[in-house]
Amino acid sequence: MRALLVANTFATSTDDAIQARVVGELSRHLDVTVINTTARNDAIDIASTAQQSGYELVIGLGGDGTVNEIANGLLLSGPNPAGPLLAAIPGGNGNVFARNMGLSENPMEATAQILNSIAENKFKEIGVGRIATNNISRWFLFNAGIGLDAAVLAEMETRRARGKPVSDFVYAKLALRELFTRTDRKHGSLSLVSDSGEIHRDAHFALIVNLAPWAYLGSKPLNPLPLANHETALDVYAPTSLSLPAVIRLATRAIAGKSVEDDTSVIALINQKQIHIQAESPLWIQVDGDVVTQSTELTATHIPNALRVLAN
Repeated sequence: MRALLVANTFATSTDDAIQARVVGELSRHLDVTVINTTARNDAIDIASTAQQSGYELVIGLGGDGTVNEIANGLLLSGPNPAGPLLAAIPGGNGNVFARNMGLSENPMEATAQILNSIAENKFKEIGVGRIATNNISRWFLFNAGIGLDAAVLAEMETRRARGKPVSDFVYAKLALRELFTRTDRKHGSLSLVSDSGEIHRDAHFALIVNLAPWAYLGSKPLNPLPLANHETALDVYAPTSLSLPAVIRLATRAIAGKSVEDDTSVIALINQKQIHIQAESPLWIQVDGDVVTQSTELTATHIPNALRVLAN
C-alpha cells in the first residue's frame, strides 16, 4: 500500500526521534513517503494532491490541527468516500481524534494499531461536519465551537507562538480565567437556529460535537453529549447560565459522561443536520481544536459518509 505520512515536527509531543521510529516501523509494511509541514495549513495543500498522486492512505503525525488540515485537503473538492484512507498517529497535546478512534496515546503503539487495521482491512466511512462563516469554510472531524472554548484555544496559540509551554493544566487555567474574568456571565449573546427552524436564545457559547468525547483533561474524557458519533448528525451544547452552581453542575456532568439533554441551563440539540449560530459581536471559532477565524455567525452542516478512516 502506498502511504503518505504528513508530519508536524512542531507539534507538542513530536520530535525527530519519534518520527524516525514511526517511519521505520511503517516502512517495514508500507511504501511510505514522508513530508514535513513547515507552516500553518501546509497539510491541506499536501493532502489535496494525495489522491491524484496515487496514495491510498494519508497518515497524520502531529496534533488534532494536523489531522484536521489533512481531512480538509482530502475533502477540498467535497465528500470523498472513494479517496485515500485517513489515519492519525498522536503527536500533539490533546490528540482527541486519535483517542476517540480508539488509538493509544503512545505513537509507537498507535502505529502498530494502524498497521493491524490495514492488515485486517478495517476501515469505515464517516460523517463529518463543515462550518461556513462570512470569511471561511472548514471541515471538522470531531468538534467545532464558537465563543469561550475557542477563545481559550486562541490564547493557547498565542502562548505557543511565544514559545511558552502548553498543556492540559494550562488549558484549564486559561479556561477558568476566560470564564470568570473575561466572560459576561449575566448575558448570553448567542442565538441558535436548529435544523427544524426553532430559535433558541441567550446562549453564552456553543460546542458542536460530531464524535464524543468532546475533549480530554489528562486521561479523563469530557463528555457532555456522550451519544455523539460519526453515524449520526451533529449534537450541540450551548449553556444559557454560567452561574457558579450551573458551572459546577455542568462540569461535573461532563466529567461523569452524563448527558446534559435534560439540564434546563443548557440548550442541547441532538442529531442536527444543520445549525445556524448568530452572535452579537465577533467571537473566536475553532474546528477540531484549531482556531480558524472570528465571526458574528456560523452555519454548521453535517455531511454523512464523506470520508474513509482506518477503524481500530
